Amino acid sequence: MKIVYVYADNLQEWNCSEWRCAVPARAINRAGRHSAEMLSINDFSLTTPQAQSICSSADIIVVQRNLFGSVLSAVQHWKARDKILVADFDDAYNLMPSSNGSYRFWHDGIVNRADGSQDKLDPAPLTQFKWGLRLVHAATVPSKRLADDWHNYAEMYYLPNYIDLEKYQNVRRESHKGIIIGWGGSVSHLQSFMGSGVMTALQQVCRTRPQVKVMVCGNDKRVFDALPIPEEQKILQPWVPYNEWANVLAKFDIGLAPLHGTFDERRSWIKVLEYMVMKIPWVASEGPAYQDLRPYGWLVKNTSGAWERVLLDMVDHLENYKEEASQGPYFFGISQGIDENVDKIIQTYSEITRRVR
Repeated sequence: MKIVYVYADNLQEWNCSEWRCAVPARAINRAGRHSAEMLSINDFSLTTPQAQSICSSADIIVVQRNLFGSVLSAVQHWKARDKILVADFDDAYNLMPSSNGSYRFWHDGIVNRADGSQDKLDPAPLTQFKWGLRLVHAATVPSKRLADDWHNYAEMYYLPNYIDLEKYQNVRRESHKGIIIGWGGSVSHLQSFMGSGVMTALQQVCRTRPQVKVMVCGNDKRVFDALPIPEEQKILQPWVPYNEWANVLAKFDIGLAPLHGTFDERRSWIKVLEYMVMKIPWVASEGPAYQDLRPYGWLVKNTSGAWERVLLDMVDHLENYKEEASQGPYFFGISQGIDENVDKIIQTYSEITRRVR
C-alpha cells in the first residue's frame, strides 16, 4: 500500500502537519512493509507535475484540513481515477470561539495577505469543508468527539496522535533556579486560559510561592500579557521550530493543559502526551480531551480554587511528583510511540479500503 500525505502547514506554522502527516509517513517507511510520501497542499490543489507523479501511484491520498477551493477539484480529480481519498483534521472548526485567530478565516472567509490586504472566500471555508467531507471516502481525526460530531458527513475514524519518541530522547536538561510552570500553544488557546480559572490560580500560586515562574511558549502573546502575575515571574518563549521544541519542554518542572468550552473538548491529547514522555508532572482541565489519561496525572474542575490547590501541592512536593511522573505516566507515554503503533494506522487505512472496494 502506498499512502500520500497532503500536508497543509507552511514552515512558519509547522506543527499539525508534523503530527498528522510527517510522523506517520516516516514510521510507515521505517517499517518497510508499505510506503508513504509527502506532498504540499499547494502542489496537490494545482495538480502540478510533482502531484501527478506522486499521486498517480498512490493507493490512498490523505488530505489535511484544507477542504476548500481548488483542493476540492483535486479531490474529485483523483477520486475519478479510482484513488481512495481520506480527509484528516484535528480541530472543531464549526465550534471555534471568536477569540481564535483562525475564526475569521473559517467562518467569514477573510484571508489576510502578506502585503496587509484582505481577500474574501465565498462561500466561507467552513461551508466548503462540509462539501469536502461529503466528497471523500472517509475522514480520520485524533478526537472521539470530533468523530461523533461529523459522522453525518463522512465515515469517521478515530486515529490518535502517536508520538515520535526519538525527538524527545537524549534532551539535555539545564538546571535553573526556582520552579517553572510551563505551557506552549498556538493562537487558538486564549479562551482555554480565560475560561478555565487557571489565570487566577497562577496569580495566587505566584503570590504565595515567589520561587515559581510561569513560562508561556508560542506566538500568541495575548496569553502572556493576560497573566496577572509580576513581570519577574513571567517568561515568554517565542515559537521555535518543531525540532527544537523538546529542548524548551525540558525547562518545565510542571506542565499545564487548561481547556475551556466545546471547541476545546475536541482537542487531541498531544500536550499531555508530550509531558508524559518528558517525565513532567502535569495538571489539566477535566473533560473528554484528556479523560483517557486520568490515571497518569491530575485532572481538575475549571475553578480557580481547584487549580490552585493542585498546583500548590505540586510546587510544595515537586520531587515526589517528578518521581511519580517517571514511572507509570512515562511508561504509558512511550507505549504511544509511533513505531509501536504504526500497524494501527495501516489497519485503519485497510479498513477504509475494504469498505470502499
